Amino acid sequence: MSGATATPCLNGGQLFRIMALMVVALVAVALLERLATRSSDVPVAPEPTAHWGPPNYVEALDVLDRQVALETARVADDPQSWMRLERLALAHHARGQLTGSHADLAQALALADRARVIAPDGSGPVLARAVVTLSMHRNADAAEEVARLARFVVPAPPGDLAEGDAILGDVALYRGDYAGARAAYRQADARVSGPMTQVRMADWHRHMGRFDDARALLVQALADPSAITPWMRASLLLQLGAIDLQTGDWPAAERRFADADRAFPGWWLAKAHLAQMAATRGQFERAETLYRAAMAGAERPTVMDALAALYRAMGRTGEAEALEADSTALWMSRVRSHPEAYADHALEAALRAGDAAQAWQLAALNYRSRPYGDGRIGLARAAESRGRHASARAILEELERTGWRSTEQYRVLESVCSHLGDEACAARARNSALAISPRAYDARAGLLAFGHH
Repeated sequence: MSGATATPCLNGGQLFRIMALMVVALVAVALLERLATRSSDVPVAPEPTAHWGPPNYVEALDVLDRQVALETARVADDPQSWMRLERLALAHHARGQLTGSHADLAQALALADRARVIAPDGSGPVLARAVVTLSMHRNADAAEEVARLARFVVPAPPGDLAEGDAILGDVALYRGDYAGARAAYRQADARVSGPMTQVRMADWHRHMGRFDDARALLVQALADPSAITPWMRASLLLQLGAIDLQTGDWPAAERRFADADRAFPGWWLAKAHLAQMAATRGQFERAETLYRAAMAGAERPTVMDALAALYRAMGRTGEAEALEADSTALWMSRVRSHPEAYADHALEAALRAGDAAQAWQLAALNYRSRPYGDGRIGLARAAESRGRHASARAILEELERTGWRSTEQYRVLESVCSHLGDEACAARARNSALAISPRAYDARAGLLAFGHH
Protein backbone atom coordinates (compact mmCIF):
# COMPACT_ATOMS: atom_id res chain seq x y z
CA MET A 1 0.00 0.00 0.00
CA SER A 2 1.56 3.24 -1.07
CA GLY A 3 2.11 5.90 1.53
CA ALA A 4 1.88 3.57 4.52
CA THR A 5 4.63 3.63 7.09
CA ALA A 6 5.93 0.85 9.25
CA THR A 7 6.03 3.14 12.27
CA PRO A 8 2.89 3.02 14.43
CA CYS A 9 1.21 6.38 14.94
CA LEU A 10 0.47 5.61 18.57
CA ASN A 11 2.66 3.97 21.15
CA GLY A 12 2.37 0.31 22.05
CA GLY A 13 -0.48 -0.88 24.20
CA GLN A 14 -2.59 2.24 23.54
CA LEU A 15 -5.90 0.40 23.39
CA PHE A 16 -5.21 -1.58 26.54
CA ARG A 17 -4.39 1.56 28.49
CA ILE A 18 -7.72 2.93 27.32
CA MET A 19 -9.39 -0.33 28.24
CA ALA A 20 -7.77 -0.44 31.65
CA LEU A 21 -9.16 3.02 32.32
CA MET A 22 -12.52 1.88 30.99
CA VAL A 23 -12.58 -0.79 33.67
CA VAL A 24 -11.90 1.94 36.20
CA ALA A 25 -14.74 4.00 34.71
CA LEU A 26 -17.14 1.08 35.04
CA VAL A 27 -16.04 0.68 38.64
CA ALA A 28 -16.82 4.37 39.07
CA VAL A 29 -20.35 3.85 37.75
CA ALA A 30 -20.86 0.94 40.16
CA LEU A 31 -19.56 3.05 43.04
CA LEU A 32 -21.86 5.87 42.02
CA GLU A 33 -24.82 3.52 42.21
CA ARG A 34 -23.79 2.27 45.65
CA LEU A 35 -23.16 5.76 46.99
CA ALA A 36 -26.52 6.93 45.75
CA THR A 37 -28.16 4.59 48.25
CA ARG A 38 -25.73 5.24 51.10
CA SER A 39 -27.29 6.72 54.20
CA SER A 40 -26.74 10.48 54.36
CA ASP A 41 -28.60 13.76 54.67
CA VAL A 42 -29.06 13.79 50.91
CA PRO A 43 -32.23 12.45 49.27
CA VAL A 44 -31.59 9.18 47.46
CA ALA A 45 -30.69 9.73 43.82
CA PRO A 46 -32.12 7.57 41.07
CA GLU A 47 -29.72 4.89 39.91
CA PRO A 48 -27.62 6.21 37.03
CA THR A 49 -28.04 3.03 35.04
CA ALA A 50 -30.68 0.36 34.70
CA HIS A 51 -29.79 -3.24 35.43
CA TRP A 52 -28.56 -3.74 31.86
CA GLY A 53 -27.27 -0.23 31.53
CA PRO A 54 -28.03 2.24 28.73
CA PRO A 55 -28.23 0.42 25.39
CA ASN A 56 -26.17 2.91 23.40
CA TYR A 57 -23.67 5.76 23.69
CA VAL A 58 -26.20 8.58 23.33
CA GLU A 59 -28.39 7.27 26.14
CA ALA A 60 -25.39 6.53 28.35
CA LEU A 61 -24.14 10.08 27.87
CA ASP A 62 -27.60 11.45 28.68
CA VAL A 63 -27.68 9.43 31.91
CA LEU A 64 -24.28 10.74 32.96
CA ASP A 65 -25.12 14.32 31.91
CA ARG A 66 -28.14 14.19 34.20
CA GLN A 67 -26.10 12.65 36.99
CA VAL A 68 -23.46 15.37 36.74
CA ALA A 69 -26.19 18.04 36.83
CA LEU A 70 -27.85 16.43 39.83
CA GLU A 71 -24.65 16.08 41.83
CA THR A 72 -23.50 19.57 40.86
CA ALA A 73 -26.70 21.01 42.32
CA ARG A 74 -26.19 19.04 45.51
CA VAL A 75 -22.63 20.26 45.92
CA ALA A 76 -23.80 23.84 45.37
CA ASP A 77 -26.32 23.34 48.17
CA ASP A 78 -23.65 22.03 50.57
CA PRO A 79 -20.11 22.55 49.25
CA GLN A 80 -18.53 21.26 52.48
CA SER A 81 -19.99 17.75 52.21
CA TRP A 82 -17.26 15.35 51.19
CA MET A 83 -19.87 12.72 50.24
CA ARG A 84 -21.48 15.07 47.74
CA LEU A 85 -18.08 15.97 46.32
CA GLU A 86 -17.29 12.26 46.06
CA ARG A 87 -20.42 11.51 44.03
CA LEU A 88 -19.83 14.46 41.75
CA ALA A 89 -16.23 13.36 41.19
CA LEU A 90 -17.38 9.89 40.18
CA ALA A 91 -20.02 11.28 37.83
CA HIS A 92 -17.48 13.50 36.08
CA HIS A 93 -15.01 10.64 35.94
CA ALA A 94 -17.45 8.17 34.39
CA ARG A 95 -18.55 10.74 31.81
CA GLY A 96 -14.95 11.61 31.05
CA GLN A 97 -14.08 7.99 30.40
CA LEU A 98 -17.16 7.52 28.23
CA THR A 99 -16.47 10.58 26.10
CA GLY A 100 -12.69 10.91 26.40
CA SER A 101 -13.12 14.39 27.89
CA HIS A 102 -9.99 15.69 29.57
CA ALA A 103 -12.01 18.47 31.21
CA ASP A 104 -14.23 15.92 32.98
CA LEU A 105 -11.27 13.85 34.15
CA ALA A 106 -9.43 16.89 35.45
CA GLN A 107 -12.55 18.08 37.26
CA ALA A 108 -13.04 14.62 38.80
CA LEU A 109 -9.50 14.70 40.14
CA ALA A 110 -9.92 18.19 41.62
CA LEU A 111 -13.20 17.21 43.29
CA ALA A 112 -11.78 13.98 44.71
CA ASP A 113 -8.79 15.84 46.13
CA ARG A 114 -11.10 18.42 47.67
CA ALA A 115 -13.26 15.70 49.22
CA ARG A 116 -10.16 14.14 50.78
CA VAL A 117 -9.19 17.46 52.42
CA ILE A 118 -12.66 17.90 53.92
CA ALA A 119 -13.25 14.32 55.08
CA PRO A 120 -12.41 13.43 58.69
CA ASP A 121 -10.03 10.63 59.62
CA GLY A 122 -11.50 7.16 59.36
CA SER A 123 -13.81 8.08 56.49
CA GLY A 124 -13.68 9.82 53.16
CA PRO A 125 -13.79 9.12 49.44
CA VAL A 126 -11.41 6.18 49.58
CA LEU A 127 -12.34 4.08 46.56
CA ALA A 128 -13.66 7.03 44.61
CA ARG A 129 -10.40 8.94 44.98
CA ALA A 130 -8.38 5.77 44.32
CA VAL A 131 -10.29 5.22 41.08
CA VAL A 132 -9.84 8.81 39.93
CA THR A 133 -6.18 9.17 40.87
CA LEU A 134 -5.33 5.81 39.31
CA SER A 135 -6.88 6.85 36.02
CA MET A 136 -4.73 10.00 36.06
CA HIS A 137 -1.62 7.89 36.83
CA ARG A 138 -1.17 9.22 40.36
CA ASN A 139 -0.57 5.68 41.50
CA ALA A 140 0.93 6.45 44.93
CA ASP A 141 -2.21 8.41 45.84
CA ALA A 142 -4.40 5.49 44.76
CA ALA A 143 -2.44 3.05 46.93
CA GLU A 144 -2.55 5.46 49.87
CA GLU A 145 -6.34 5.64 49.64
CA VAL A 146 -6.74 1.86 49.55
CA ALA A 147 -4.60 1.59 52.69
CA ARG A 148 -7.20 3.70 54.51
CA LEU A 149 -9.77 0.90 54.19
CA ALA A 150 -8.10 -0.99 57.04
CA ARG A 151 -8.49 2.04 59.33
CA PHE A 152 -12.19 2.62 58.76
CA VAL A 153 -14.37 2.76 61.85
CA VAL A 154 -17.00 0.66 60.08
CA PRO A 155 -15.42 -2.36 58.35
CA ALA A 156 -15.50 -2.14 54.57
CA PRO A 157 -17.75 -4.63 52.74
CA PRO A 158 -16.18 -7.45 50.69
CA GLY A 159 -16.86 -5.68 47.40
CA ASP A 160 -14.93 -2.61 48.50
CA LEU A 161 -12.07 -4.73 49.79
CA ALA A 162 -11.96 -6.65 46.52
CA GLU A 163 -11.81 -3.46 44.48
CA GLY A 164 -9.11 -2.18 46.81
CA ASP A 165 -7.06 -5.31 46.17
CA ALA A 166 -7.55 -4.94 42.43
CA ILE A 167 -6.43 -1.31 42.50
CA LEU A 168 -3.30 -2.35 44.41
CA GLY A 169 -2.77 -4.91 41.65
CA ASP A 170 -2.97 -2.15 39.06
CA VAL A 171 -0.45 -0.08 41.03
CA ALA A 172 1.90 -3.07 41.24
CA LEU A 173 1.58 -3.69 37.50
CA TYR A 174 2.49 -0.11 36.67
CA ARG A 175 5.41 -0.37 39.09
CA GLY A 176 6.72 -3.34 37.13
CA ASP A 177 5.94 -5.81 39.92
CA TYR A 178 4.10 -8.36 37.81
CA ALA A 179 4.12 -11.11 40.44
CA GLY A 180 2.69 -8.68 42.98
CA ALA A 181 0.01 -7.58 40.53
CA ARG A 182 -1.07 -11.14 39.86
CA ALA A 183 -1.23 -11.94 43.59
CA ALA A 184 -3.37 -8.86 44.26
CA TYR A 185 -5.76 -9.71 41.41
CA ARG A 186 -6.11 -13.25 42.71
CA GLN A 187 -6.88 -11.96 46.18
CA ALA A 188 -9.51 -9.63 44.76
CA ASP A 189 -11.07 -12.52 42.83
CA ALA A 190 -11.07 -14.69 45.96
CA ARG A 191 -13.07 -12.02 47.79
CA VAL A 192 -15.57 -11.27 45.01
CA SER A 193 -15.19 -12.84 41.60
CA GLY A 194 -16.48 -10.95 38.58
CA PRO A 195 -15.77 -9.29 35.23
CA MET A 196 -13.69 -6.45 36.67
CA THR A 197 -11.02 -8.81 38.00
CA GLN A 198 -11.22 -11.05 34.93
CA VAL A 199 -10.49 -8.09 32.68
CA ARG A 200 -7.49 -7.10 34.78
CA MET A 201 -6.12 -10.65 34.80
CA ALA A 202 -6.62 -10.84 31.04
CA ASP A 203 -4.53 -7.70 30.66
CA TRP A 204 -1.85 -9.24 32.89
CA HIS A 205 -1.70 -12.39 30.74
CA ARG A 206 -1.53 -10.31 27.56
CA HIS A 207 1.46 -8.38 28.85
CA MET A 208 3.19 -11.67 29.60
CA GLY A 209 2.51 -12.92 26.08
CA ARG A 210 -0.06 -15.47 27.25
CA PHE A 211 -2.64 -14.51 24.67
CA ASP A 212 -4.78 -17.67 24.84
CA ASP A 213 -5.15 -17.27 28.61
CA ALA A 214 -6.12 -13.63 28.11
CA ARG A 215 -8.74 -14.58 25.53
CA ALA A 216 -10.22 -17.26 27.78
CA LEU A 217 -10.69 -14.81 30.64
CA LEU A 218 -12.39 -12.25 28.42
CA VAL A 219 -14.69 -14.87 26.94
CA GLN A 220 -15.53 -15.95 30.48
CA ALA A 221 -16.36 -12.36 31.41
CA LEU A 222 -18.68 -12.15 28.39
CA ALA A 223 -20.43 -15.40 29.24
CA ASP A 224 -22.88 -13.99 31.80
CA PRO A 225 -24.95 -11.27 30.10
CA SER A 226 -26.64 -10.39 33.39
CA ALA A 227 -23.30 -9.32 34.88
CA ILE A 228 -22.34 -6.77 32.26
CA THR A 229 -23.83 -3.70 30.62
CA PRO A 230 -23.71 -2.97 26.88
CA TRP A 231 -20.80 -0.59 27.51
CA MET A 232 -18.89 -3.33 29.31
CA ARG A 233 -19.72 -5.86 26.58
CA ALA A 234 -18.37 -3.53 23.93
CA SER A 235 -15.23 -2.93 26.00
CA LEU A 236 -14.60 -6.66 26.31
CA LEU A 237 -15.12 -7.17 22.59
CA LEU A 238 -12.61 -4.43 21.81
CA GLN A 239 -10.11 -6.15 24.06
CA LEU A 240 -10.64 -9.49 22.33
CA GLY A 241 -10.21 -7.79 18.99
CA ALA A 242 -7.03 -6.13 20.16
CA ILE A 243 -5.55 -9.52 21.06
CA ASP A 244 -6.44 -10.78 17.58
CA LEU A 245 -4.78 -7.68 16.15
CA GLN A 246 -1.65 -8.18 18.24
CA THR A 247 -1.31 -11.80 17.20
CA GLY A 248 -1.80 -11.07 13.51
CA ASP A 249 -5.40 -12.11 12.83
CA TRP A 250 -6.64 -8.80 11.46
CA PRO A 251 -9.92 -10.12 9.97
CA ALA A 252 -10.91 -11.61 13.34
CA ALA A 253 -10.04 -8.32 15.02
CA GLU A 254 -12.27 -6.40 12.64
CA ARG A 255 -15.18 -8.75 13.35
CA ARG A 256 -14.74 -8.15 17.08
CA PHE A 257 -14.67 -4.39 16.56
CA ALA A 258 -17.86 -4.57 14.50
CA ASP A 259 -19.49 -6.65 17.24
CA ALA A 260 -18.48 -3.99 19.77
CA ASP A 261 -20.04 -1.28 17.61
CA ARG A 262 -23.28 -3.25 17.49
CA ALA A 263 -23.20 -4.00 21.23
CA PHE A 264 -22.97 -0.33 22.19
CA PRO A 265 -23.95 1.74 19.13
CA GLY A 266 -22.57 5.24 18.71
CA TRP A 267 -19.44 4.78 20.84
CA TRP A 268 -16.62 6.83 19.36
CA LEU A 269 -13.94 4.34 20.43
CA ALA A 270 -15.53 1.46 18.50
CA LYS A 271 -15.82 3.71 15.44
CA ALA A 272 -12.11 4.56 15.70
CA HIS A 273 -11.23 0.87 15.72
CA LEU A 274 -13.35 0.21 12.66
CA ALA A 275 -11.76 3.21 10.94
CA GLN A 276 -8.26 1.82 11.30
CA MET A 277 -9.31 -1.52 9.83
CA ALA A 278 -10.89 0.22 6.86
CA ALA A 279 -7.62 2.10 6.39
CA THR A 280 -5.58 -1.12 6.28
CA ARG A 281 -7.79 -2.38 3.45
CA GLY A 282 -7.34 0.80 1.47
CA GLN A 283 -10.86 2.06 2.14
CA PHE A 284 -9.57 5.52 2.89
CA GLU A 285 -12.80 7.46 2.40
CA ARG A 286 -14.69 5.16 4.77
CA ALA A 287 -11.86 5.37 7.29
CA GLU A 288 -11.90 9.17 7.15
CA THR A 289 -15.67 9.26 7.66
CA LEU A 290 -15.43 6.98 10.68
CA TYR A 291 -12.53 8.92 12.20
CA ARG A 292 -14.39 12.20 11.78
CA ALA A 293 -17.42 10.67 13.49
CA ALA A 294 -15.15 9.45 16.29
CA MET A 295 -13.74 12.98 16.72
CA ALA A 296 -17.17 14.58 17.18
CA GLY A 297 -18.26 15.69 20.63
CA ALA A 298 -14.92 16.10 22.39
CA GLU A 299 -11.26 16.90 21.81
CA ARG A 300 -9.73 13.48 21.17
CA PRO A 301 -6.08 13.86 20.14
CA THR A 302 -5.65 10.07 19.92
CA VAL A 303 -8.15 10.04 17.06
CA MET A 304 -6.63 13.18 15.56
CA ASP A 305 -3.25 11.44 15.41
CA ALA A 306 -4.81 8.40 13.75
CA LEU A 307 -6.55 10.56 11.15
CA ALA A 308 -3.28 12.39 10.50
CA ALA A 309 -1.58 9.07 9.75
CA LEU A 310 -4.41 8.26 7.35
CA TYR A 311 -3.92 11.60 5.59
CA ARG A 312 -0.22 10.86 5.15
CA ALA A 313 -1.07 7.51 3.58
CA MET A 314 -3.42 9.36 1.20
CA GLY A 315 -0.72 11.86 0.27
CA ARG A 316 -2.56 14.72 2.00
CA THR A 317 0.58 15.87 3.80
CA GLY A 318 -0.50 19.43 4.52
CA GLU A 319 -3.70 18.31 6.23
CA ALA A 320 -1.75 15.70 8.21
CA GLU A 321 0.72 18.27 9.44
CA ALA A 322 -2.02 20.70 10.49
CA LEU A 323 -3.85 17.97 12.40
CA GLU A 324 -0.64 16.81 14.07
CA ALA A 325 0.10 20.37 15.16
CA ASP A 326 -3.35 20.62 16.75
CA SER A 327 -3.02 17.28 18.54
CA THR A 328 0.49 18.11 19.73
CA ALA A 329 -0.76 21.39 21.21
CA LEU A 330 -3.46 19.48 23.09
CA TRP A 331 -1.02 16.87 24.40
CA MET A 332 1.49 19.45 25.57
CA SER A 333 -1.22 21.51 27.27
CA ARG A 334 -2.34 18.43 29.17
CA VAL A 335 1.21 17.57 30.14
CA ARG A 336 1.57 21.01 31.68
CA SER A 337 -1.52 20.52 33.86
CA HIS A 338 -1.36 16.75 34.53
CA PRO A 339 2.12 15.50 33.60
CA GLU A 340 1.84 11.93 34.91
CA ALA A 341 -1.33 11.28 32.93
CA TYR A 342 -0.17 12.53 29.55
CA ALA A 343 3.61 12.25 29.33
CA ASP A 344 3.41 9.00 27.34
CA HIS A 345 1.01 10.49 24.80
CA ALA A 346 3.10 13.63 24.41
CA LEU A 347 6.17 11.43 23.93
CA GLU A 348 4.69 10.25 20.65
CA ALA A 349 4.30 13.83 19.47
CA ALA A 350 7.90 14.66 20.38
CA LEU A 351 9.25 11.59 18.59
CA ARG A 352 7.16 12.39 15.53
CA ALA A 353 8.56 15.93 15.51
CA GLY A 354 12.11 14.64 15.86
CA ASP A 355 12.63 16.51 19.15
CA ALA A 356 14.94 13.99 20.83
CA ALA A 357 15.60 16.13 23.90
CA GLN A 358 11.94 16.66 24.67
CA ALA A 359 11.17 13.02 23.91
CA TRP A 360 13.74 11.95 26.50
CA GLN A 361 12.32 14.32 29.13
CA LEU A 362 8.80 13.01 28.57
CA ALA A 363 9.88 9.36 28.49
CA ALA A 364 11.81 9.81 31.73
CA LEU A 365 8.81 11.47 33.37
CA ASN A 366 6.52 8.66 32.26
CA TYR A 367 9.04 6.04 33.41
CA ARG A 368 9.30 7.60 36.88
CA SER A 369 5.52 7.43 37.20
CA ARG A 370 5.07 3.97 35.67
CA PRO A 371 8.25 1.94 35.19
CA TYR A 372 6.40 -1.02 33.69
CA GLY A 373 6.73 -2.45 30.20
CA ASP A 374 5.30 0.38 28.15
CA GLY A 375 7.23 2.93 30.21
CA ARG A 376 10.47 1.05 29.58
CA ILE A 377 9.79 0.76 25.86
CA GLY A 378 9.13 4.48 25.67
CA LEU A 379 12.41 5.13 27.46
CA ALA A 380 14.23 2.89 24.98
CA ARG A 381 12.64 4.63 22.01
CA ALA A 382 13.64 8.01 23.41
CA ALA A 383 17.19 6.77 23.99
CA GLU A 384 17.33 5.51 20.42
CA SER A 385 16.16 8.89 19.13
CA ARG A 386 19.20 10.43 20.89
CA GLY A 387 21.55 7.90 19.33
CA ARG A 388 21.99 6.05 22.64
CA HIS A 389 21.59 2.63 21.07
CA ALA A 390 23.53 0.68 23.69
CA SER A 391 21.41 2.18 26.47
CA ALA A 392 18.22 1.40 24.56
CA ARG A 393 19.35 -2.19 24.09
CA ALA A 394 20.10 -2.57 27.80
CA ILE A 395 16.66 -1.23 28.73
CA LEU A 396 14.90 -3.64 26.38
CA GLU A 397 16.93 -6.68 27.37
CA GLU A 398 16.21 -5.95 31.02
CA LEU A 399 12.52 -5.68 30.12
CA GLU A 400 12.59 -9.08 28.43
CA ARG A 401 13.96 -10.63 31.61
CA THR A 402 10.89 -9.42 33.51
CA GLY A 403 8.65 -11.58 31.31
CA TRP A 404 7.04 -8.74 29.37
CA ARG A 405 6.30 -9.62 25.74
CA SER A 406 5.19 -7.39 22.86
CA THR A 407 5.97 -6.97 19.20
CA GLU A 408 6.89 -3.34 19.85
CA GLN A 409 9.71 -4.14 22.27
CA TYR A 410 11.23 -6.56 19.77
CA ARG A 411 10.89 -4.22 16.80
CA VAL A 412 12.65 -1.48 18.74
CA LEU A 413 15.28 -3.98 19.89
CA GLU A 414 15.87 -5.10 16.31
CA SER A 415 16.37 -1.48 15.28
CA VAL A 416 18.90 -0.65 18.00
CA CYS A 417 20.81 -3.90 17.49
CA SER A 418 21.04 -3.15 13.78
CA HIS A 419 22.45 0.28 14.58
CA LEU A 420 24.98 -1.39 16.85
CA GLY A 421 25.97 -3.80 14.07
CA ASP A 422 24.87 -6.88 16.04
CA GLU A 423 23.03 -8.77 13.33
CA ALA A 424 22.54 -11.87 15.50
CA CYS A 425 20.74 -9.78 18.11
CA ALA A 426 18.67 -8.07 15.42
CA ALA A 427 17.67 -11.42 13.90
CA ARG A 428 16.62 -12.82 17.29
CA ALA A 429 14.53 -9.73 17.98
CA ARG A 430 12.88 -9.90 14.57
CA ASN A 431 12.06 -13.59 15.02
CA SER A 432 10.62 -12.88 18.48
CA ALA A 433 8.34 -10.20 17.05
CA LEU A 434 7.20 -12.49 14.23
CA ALA A 435 6.55 -15.29 16.73
CA ILE A 436 3.98 -13.04 18.39
CA SER A 437 2.50 -11.78 15.12
CA PRO A 438 3.31 -12.78 11.55
CA ARG A 439 2.20 -9.26 10.62
CA ALA A 440 4.65 -7.57 12.99
CA TYR A 441 6.41 -5.92 10.04
CA ASP A 442 3.42 -5.43 7.75
CA ALA A 443 3.72 -1.95 6.22
CA ARG A 444 0.02 -1.36 6.83
CA ALA A 445 0.61 -1.56 10.57
CA GLY A 446 1.37 2.16 10.48
CA LEU A 447 -2.35 2.70 10.02
CA LEU A 448 -3.25 0.73 13.14
CA ALA A 449 -3.57 3.32 15.85
CA PHE A 450 -5.25 1.23 18.56
CA GLY A 451 -4.31 -2.09 20.10
CA HIS A 452 -1.67 -3.20 17.62
CA HIS A 453 1.33 -4.01 19.84
